[in-house]
Amino acid sequence: MTHAYDEACLRRASDSLGRMLDYSSYSLHYDIPAMMDLFTASGVSARFEHGDIRIICGMSGFELAYEVLERSGLAFERTKPRYTKSLSAEYWCGFTLAQIQWMTCSSFALIMQRFSVQDFLSEYSKKRLSFLDSLPLSTPEAERREMIISFGYSFSSDILSEFLSDHDPEADSEALRSHNALRLYRIRCGLSQSSLAKASGIPVRTIQQYEQGQKDLSRARAEYLISLGRALNCDPAKLISHFK
Repeated sequence: MTHAYDEACLRRASDSLGRMLDYSSYSLHYDIPAMMDLFTASGVSARFEHGDIRIICGMSGFELAYEVLERSGLAFERTKPRYTKSLSAEYWCGFTLAQIQWMTCSSFALIMQRFSVQDFLSEYSKKRLSFLDSLPLSTPEAERREMIISFGYSFSSDILSEFLSDHDPEADSEALRSHNALRLYRIRCGLSQSSLAKASGIPVRTIQQYEQGQKDLSRARAEYLISLGRALNCDPAKLISHFK
């Protein structure tokens, strides 16, 4: 397996994605699934996956968040980041996602189909609370903070190992054969659902129904397939072949 960037950059890349989600959650008030969807749809995730040095090493977490929002065409107010010293559950979620992406060489879009953000946050919070309860009350604050950070690394490592143990390289191609394929093609082109609707002339609600499997794209009108193929820069026949 050939990685897109050297392992020496992995720690910085993981920290940037972790801080992006921390900042997005606590300062910009985006929930993590929504921010990750913007991350993939904006095309920033593809640059991350391909090892764009400006993205993985050249930006802080809040700068990465700004890049995502600007490329998504969303208005936002720049606010001073307030990172927690012992790092948040959201931070470790982003940190772990970057580690998974590097280890598997999969796209974030595919990873998010098998990675439950809510389960991660819930499990982390529960185990962190149990860990804190186990610490002596006399533990100095600085030492306590370092121990909590060490706990975060350990938790992330456990989740990474669990994900890798279940990772199937064939899962990516299988995902492309599911009704989620349209979403994956859209994300690869850096388009939102509304942008694809505008580019193809197909109602956004119809696109949503195709992506959610409520409608079968293989039974779509020919002009719909042609329009989608043109907007997504792919052969319509190839697009249909990924649907069952």
